[in-house]
Amino acid sequence: MDSFDEGLRCQDVNAGLRNIDQSSAILGNLAETQRVGMSAGVAALIRGRDVIEDAQNLQAIAADQLDVNAFAFNSVIETLEEAGLIADVRRSGRKVVSFTENVPYYSDLYGRLGASWRNAGPTELEQQVVMLVDRLARSPVEQNQVVKELGLDSSEFPEILEVSERSNLIKSIDLGGDKVLYSPFLGFEKPQLIADVIRAHGSDELANAFETVRGEQGLPVSIAGPVIEDAVARGLLMAPSVELPTGKFEAFATLPYTIDQQMLRNEKPVMEKALAVIACLRTGQHFGGFSSLSRSALVAAIDKLLAVGSLNPHSSSERQYRLLNRVGVIQLAPDVVSWGTWRVPTLIDTEDNRAALILAKELLTYGESVSSRMPNQSEIGQLLDNSDPYGAPMKTVARYRDKQRMNDKKWQKAIDTLMGHASA
Repeated sequence: MDSFDEGLRCQDVNAGLRNIDQSSAILGNLAETQRVGMSAGVAALIRGRDVIEDAQNLQAIAADQLDVNAFAFNSVIETLEEAGLIADVRRSGRKVVSFTENVPYYSDLYGRLGASWRNAGPTELEQQVVMLVDRLARSPVEQNQVVKELGLDSSEFPEILEVSERSNLIKSIDLGGDKVLYSPFLGFEKPQLIADVIRAHGSDELANAFETVRGEQGLPVSIAGPVIEDAVARGLLMAPSVELPTGKFEAFATLPYTIDQQMLRNEKPVMEKALAVIACLRTGQHFGGFSSLSRSALVAAIDKLLAVGSLNPHSSSERQYRLLNRVGVIQLAPDVVSWGTWRVPTLIDTEDNRAALILAKELLTYGESVSSRMPNQSEIGQLLDNSDPYGAPMKTVARYRDKQRMNDKKWQKAIDTLMGHASA
């Protein structure tokens, strides 16, 4: 693996490790990967911000959104500083006060952080986990085959598999013989391939479900039905989650196909921001409470953010757009009325955030063809029975893990095809 892939996979592995109890002893052997993965997440969060004047506020956001705890924050800042990604760090005692950001394009970012990880001497366990996730992100592989192919230590493989499965970095499926392993990053990085294979080689039930999501990006999982819920649990569909007016949480399934395939891998943070935009707007469309957005209003909201830089506030703005605030797309500015208490969704005007908004607009615009399949509002209310907290796609995979309903045979033909056992 080159430095770019190692840096990218450190971020991915850390995203999965966030699903494990952070007091777990097994994380002690994955400390360097976590450090570099957290650094990549913070770098993506601040890219384009130029000056971070309140590092303590950033620390709070990083803890909330990226699970970068207070004890790790200084180490993350030191990593970014040593990699030349930030400069002019001002400290008060051990507390980081402010700094300037120099985060380059993602190809440079991941390369520099990959070198930092390699230079730190990662343990055998973390080297093998990173290598395994990278391999499985390309295609499913039989368990015995991947051990030989990557030259993994067979005596340590049970531990590698345990930590990878517990963190949802690796999923398995029993096809009647050897266990087949795959990574949810296969679905994240090649959604078009997944959709095409399911449509061509899956059951009618699977094909119809995937076609529904493909036609309407950001489809609420509770409305989409058990097949989609199962696909999210298996990590084959991305689904960021947003809090609803009821206080419960809803995941929004997506199959983001884009002309620029590099965005799905090399610019993953931009793609994840775009999915957050869709999820927040779909919340306003389907579960709006005070402000129910029409279908056409979704794109209009994006156009307004791009042109004007803010949206009209309402009593639910803070809840509805909290995810966008957490991923650094908007800030929740004070009410423009002196006596008001509403928060104004205001674009943080960076190159990445504009790219994310444009991508979200494209997905919404070209993914609308199945409006007749949506149930009415009374049916929606009966379907709101989950209580999953909001989070990024990898965390949603973990939260839906216990809700799988379909058996592996339903997926067998499609997974076989992804493995190259049949013509796709």
